Amino acid sequence: MVGILRRLSEEGVSLWLEGVGRDRLADGGLARLVRDRYVVGVTGTPGDGDAYREQLADLAARGASAAAALRELTVRDLRWACEVLEPVHLRTAGLDGLVSARIDPAFVRGACATLAEARSLSLAVDRPNLLVEIPATPEALPAIARCLGEGIGVHVSLVLSEQRYAEVLESFLTGLELAASKGLDVSRISSVAALPVGLLDTAVDHELDVIATAETRAFRGQAGIALARLAYRRYEQVLGSARWSALAALGARPQRLLWDATGVTDRRHRDTRYVEELVAPNSVTVLSEQTLAALADHGRPASAARFAGGYADAERVLGYLDWFGIDLPELLLRLERDSLAGLRRARTELLEAVLARLTEFRLTEARSPEAAKAV
Repeated sequence: MVGILRRLSEEGVSLWLEGVGRDRLADGGLARLVRDRYVVGVTGTPGDGDAYREQLADLAARGASAAAALRELTVRDLRWACEVLEPVHLRTAGLDGLVSARIDPAFVRGACATLAEARSLSLAVDRPNLLVEIPATPEALPAIARCLGEGIGVHVSLVLSEQRYAEVLESFLTGLELAASKGLDVSRISSVAALPVGLLDTAVDHELDVIATAETRAFRGQAGIALARLAYRRYEQVLGSARWSALAALGARPQRLLWDATGVTDRRHRDTRYVEELVAPNSVTVLSEQTLAALADHGRPASAARFAGGYADAERVLGYLDWFGIDLPELLLRLERDSLAGLRRARTELLEAVLARLTEFRLTEARSPEAAKAV
């Protein structure tokens, strides 16, 4: 059923794989998915499995801290993924074949720190198909513009509302205009803006369940797709602006919308529903390997024309949420805070796991240099 994946590609949907670590790089899994399953991008997630053993042992012997070790592990993974996707990047003239790298969430509380960390990661990886992932917080928006103005590709994550997306678009346009003023080739600068549809549904559905009426139950699982549609409408409006036309004349590419958190947790819905519903030209869908397999097996993607025809229905859904008494702006602000806190916790846990492995190697080395090689 690979024809389903081909059809999505022909509709203008780029499929990215979620959370690729060294295991899928080392066993050739990513390369096979790129070759056979129309995967044209990835988001990288460093791990702590057996594939990292040799490098961790070397880092332990060198006395590396957990933070320094994690940076080296991450950079090697990102370079490897960029190399796997380089042929796609060349074949599509830079449109696809992209690898997204999340910066340390500890740095996203201020524009200067965000920019410095983005520069550092971009320089360390040093590959043209790298995107630096920065959450769309108000504090980070100026850094997004500055990164783009320096030619650094940006994956803007955690875009949770149409209004925030409008601010992201402003940063995108400002960044490209800055790059053009410096004489940079804007056709080589890539950017995506990610709206986590499943995460949005989970948050709104919880509020609907608290109200717990027959009417509210009927609107479960609709908010994420509605917000995605309205964001795409905003994207289309910007493409019709004189400001964008001036940049397009210089060869600039639009900032594509990316649909994230596409795994379905509510078993009352199809496991491929987000991918099927969010078929929009020049968009990106990030999905797990499990969802990719399900999509290839029994997916029924809608047409791109259907997506564009759903704007009025999206407005109706959000109107009902307001009528139910759900304060959507406040809910989304809370979701942003919780999501950022979750990213920081995940980073701390990863650092702790890396530290535990480094300590294990050092203790083993202290007991027996020969035994350390077997850890």
